[in-house]
Amino acid sequence: MTTNNLTNSTALEEPDTLEDLLTVTGDPGPEPTLPPDVATFLGEQLQAYYAQLMNEPVPERFVQLLQQLDGKKKSHDGE
Repeated sequence: MTTNNLTNSTALEEPDTLEDLLTVTGDPGPEPTLPPDVATFLGEQLQAYYAQLMNEPVPERFVQLLQQLDGKKKSHDGE
């Protein structure tokens, strides 16, 4: 396996082959984890992005499609 230094204090090992990713039984090993500060930063960035996205208006085409689907559902329920 090769070692890449991201900073002076952090080293990550990268597998050379698919076999390096598997355990003795052939199953994938445990999920890789992120350092807590990286996970926190990514979480904050995703929350900010989705909060902004939720404040944007729904495109008119989507509203029309939802109305059409709602009308079809009502006509099926009425039969």
